[in-house]
Amino acid sequence: MYALVCLILLVAAGGGAQDTNDAMAFLQKAKSKASSLKSWRAEIVETAQMSANGMDLQSKVRTKIAVQAPMKMRRENSGDDQTLLVCDGTESFYTGDGHNYYRNPVRVNQDCEFPMRSSYQLAEGLVTISLVAHDHVVLMDGSHACDVLRAEWKGAVRTMCIDPMSGLILRDITEINKDGVRSTRTATFTSYEGDPTFSPDLFKFSIPPGALEAKPPI
Repeated sequence: MYALVCLILLVAAGGGAQDTNDAMAFLQKAKSKASSLKSWRAEIVETAQMSANGMDLQSKVRTKIAVQAPMKMRRENSGDDQTLLVCDGTESFYTGDGHNYYRNPVRVNQDCEFPMRSSYQLAEGLVTISLVAHDHVVLMDGSHACDVLRAEWKGAVRTMCIDPMSGLILRDITEINKDGVRSTRTATFTSYEGDPTFSPDLFKFSIPPGALEAKPPI
């Protein structure tokens, strides 16, 4: 009986390790696919909520993003975050208030190379990660199938719905519950277009009237 119990435990442990390996391999493959996209554009809606005793903070940001490899990108936010980042292939320009703008070589701003690089990174202290379901996200051009990857840390859960064809994380939900404070962040694609035709001036930065160049924050 003891031997049988040990065998069952070993099989279960091996299955869990296999699930983790499969999930990590899937995430790396998705990141590689997304990084290899030559040009695309999309709209993404991000909502956030933080609640605790006597506190309920909410925000909503809509992002329009256009990417042309290797170093051209335009990301324009509206709503509760009104910032603009433009990479023209040589330099990156950023403005948050229209009164000042920052300029950097593109090699300094990694967002120009792959604008959602950090989305594919997992925090330290990961407890479990697994592929848990198949789902879909409805975009303007119809329903897109995606595979659901769930990662857990102490007090935090992240659930990503990843398009296996493009590798893009079409829906990304992060839930954190710590010290009585609960926060939820959800980023969802609402439109996506691969290999679009961009206007020649899309990746040119127009300095807002009266704006002054400032030293980039450290």
